[in-house]
Amino acid sequence: MYTKDFKVTSGDIFTEVYEGDFYPNIPYDDYLRAEPLPEGAYTVDIRDCGAVPDRDDFNNRDAVQTAIDEVYAHGGGVVYVAGGSFTTGSLTLKSGVTLFVERGSALTASRNAADMDKGCLLYAENARDIRLTGGGKLCGEGEWYSLAPAEPPQTEPFAETLGVWELRQAYRRRIRFAHESKYGNLVRFVGCEGVRVDNFELENSAAWTLELNGCTGVDICDLVIDNNRHVANTDGIDVAGSSNVTIAHCFISTGDDGIVLKNSGELGRGEAMRDVTVRDCRVTSCTNAFKIGTETSFDIADVLVESCEFFLDDIYPGGVSGISIESADGARVENVTVRGIEMRGETCPLFISLNNRNSEGGRDNAGAIANVTVENIRAEGVEIPVIVTGTKKLTVQNVTLRDFALTYAPGEDYYDYRPFVPAYDDTYPECNRMRNLNAYGLFARYADTLTVESFAVTPRADTRREEVLLRDVTNYTRV
Repeated sequence: MYTKDFKVTSGDIFTEVYEGDFYPNIPYDDYLRAEPLPEGAYTVDIRDCGAVPDRDDFNNRDAVQTAIDEVYAHGGGVVYVAGGSFTTGSLTLKSGVTLFVERGSALTASRNAADMDKGCLLYAENARDIRLTGGGKLCGEGEWYSLAPAEPPQTEPFAETLGVWELRQAYRRRIRFAHESKYGNLVRFVGCEGVRVDNFELENSAAWTLELNGCTGVDICDLVIDNNRHVANTDGIDVAGSSNVTIAHCFISTGDDGIVLKNSGELGRGEAMRDVTVRDCRVTSCTNAFKIGTETSFDIADVLVESCEFFLDDIYPGGVSGISIESADGARVENVTVRGIEMRGETCPLFISLNNRNSEGGRDNAGAIANVTVENIRAEGVEIPVIVTGTKKLTVQNVTLRDFALTYAPGEDYYDYRPFVPAYDDTYPECNRMRNLNAYGLFARYADTLTVESFAVTPRADTRREEVLLRDVTNYTRV
């Protein structure tokens, strides 16, 4: 039986920052650089429109928006932010506008929720050819919209091995849940085409950091996301119903999912999304480093994730999963390749889940997961096995696991014998709901055509669990 999830639901805004809230070792110089303004571009300096730096009590929104509007009216160009940190309410970016924030300068969210009336700091809708660059940053002031956690971060390993459900509650006691004033995301682009974010930092979001909702032609590179890892719902990059997206050479430190693909009625265009590539990224997240789901009412296809590092090794408990591939609401998720991943401190290295939450209705037992290859995976500090699970009515199809080397975290094994593992057919899928399974390497259920090649797992020395446990799996091959 589960205890109820712990959650702080009331209290005052809590702004104190603890050791362990922010990742201390981001190699900024590997991603960010000082660079000159684009030559020949029509440029408006926000200071020429009345912006005043380094004053928390002065809202620069009118000045910055005037600069954006002027550049847009000119047919495109550059809005130049330099000379300090400029407090502002919500802004709207428009077609043809490059927001160039000089390294060492910032646009910072107002601490007055009334100023954040668009539900984000920076918004764009149906815009074309927009860009964030310059080496500077947007700052969301996340703690100023959050409640106090029940406990400070855990910066040392726990004295004894905990079960994954206990680890989940330990993490939740450290979350800064939302204050009623919380305004929303840091950046939200809806229905945009030709989006580029490069040489840029997004810092201390109050919720999702970069939402790409129904966009096409997106190029993200040399982006640093540096969030308080205990502020709730701070996803790093949300690719929501967007296609032709490339995310490369980014460093993401955040409290919720690092890079996540979603596609639903509200998150997307109401049609299939495809062609998403993630490569050469480092992600440290308290939840899932890379995830497809949970919102999955419309199809997701042709996804490649390669040459990445997923880790959480300076605070405890570790991340929920390194890789999570889910269809819960009727989507067909197919043609997914994940390869060349190094992990440290991820509770579950890989979680593949097909179920029938059907959150938007009308898609009852319509989902599918098919044609998934995960290969060349190295993971240290795991707590539970690779999980591949469907339902009696929905079978995961054609999964290949190749070249895995998994090593468990130190300590005594945690044994949680259960003759029956609930299917969780119609609820929110999460690997830690399944607790410490009776296998240490692979647990698979309701799958067809599952191929495992070169799969090595080093369990805890005292384990009594089996390496592989299969339930209702057909066409299983072990090489």
